[in-house]
Amino acid sequence: MKVFTIIVWAFYFIVFAACLLEALFPEWCWKTFESWKAVEKPSKGYFLRKRVEGIIGAVIVTAIAFAPILIAYFDR
Repeated sequence: MKVFTIIVWAFYFIVFAACLLEALFPEWCWKTFESWKAVEKPSKGYFLRKRVEGIIGAVIVTAIAFAPILIAYFDR
């Protein structure tokens, strides 16, 4: 059971880190992962949308990760 828990938390951490990188450095993420398929650099609106998506993703991952802990705490 412990190994499964560690794997799940590692997955949460990796996804959270990816969302945080997208929120903090959207232009770097675009250059690293998507620039090879683009003809020109996207607009500022695109980077703003990617930043918002990163923030929303980080919030969702955090909620999913801590929901069982909070439910168990308040269920007592």
